[in-house]
Amino acid sequence: HAEEEIHRLAFFDPLTELPNRRLLHDRVRQALASCERRSMHAAILFLDLDNFKGLNDTMGHDVGDLLLTEVAQRLTACVRTEDTVARLGGDEFVVMLENLSAEPGEAARQAEAVSEKIRLALSQPYRLQEREHFSSTSIGICLFCSGGENVDDLFKHADVALYKAKAAGRNASRFFDPEMQAALYARAALENELRQAIAAQQFLLHFQLQVDSAQKILGAEVLLRWQHPTRGLISPAE
Repeated sequence: HAEEEIHRLAFFDPLTELPNRRLLHDRVRQALASCERRSMHAAILFLDLDNFKGLNDTMGHDVGDLLLTEVAQRLTACVRTEDTVARLGGDEFVVMLENLSAEPGEAARQAEAVSEKIRLALSQPYRLQEREHFSSTSIGICLFCSGGENVDDLFKHADVALYKAKAAGRNASRFFDPEMQAALYARAALENELRQAIAAQQFLLHFQLQVDSAQKILGAEVLLRWQHPTRGLISPAE
């Protein structure tokens, strides 16, 4: 029992019973080796609860601990069993996602989907000592696939991304890679404009004739095209 307790104190956070910084670093090192062998991506999500200090100052550290415990449970419910949820200390948590797509863009979309799921889960109201409390979180995301990275660099990159999320007004997520972030922004903007395009009737029908070997018209293929008001005709590939 003494050995088990020593192990628990060495590798797990006593409040939330999540892996601590020491165990997390070990698992990230294992993930780096696994990514290199399998050519799969993984991601580190750095989470920081917005305005947590205000809760501690106004309602006390006991209530703050209740919130942290509930956050740990919600985070664990948002990820798969092979993923890791850890608490670094204070209101800082880390989620490591493994076995993401080998294609960087798809891996980024997978990581973003989990990030959004987490953000929404943590924004749901909390019941703390018969009081309703609302919270939000800022998330920094660092995608990796070995290639010479080390654990310390990955954590620094995720921390930089977290700072960007906070600078954007909190309750947001940001990627460390500016190009990846720009691509996700462009995709989100395109989807949003596409929804508006339906309501604004910006779609056109084009008819492409179908002919046989003798050039006799057999029919027509009906094609849907998007005539954007400022960007012109948008390619179906885009």
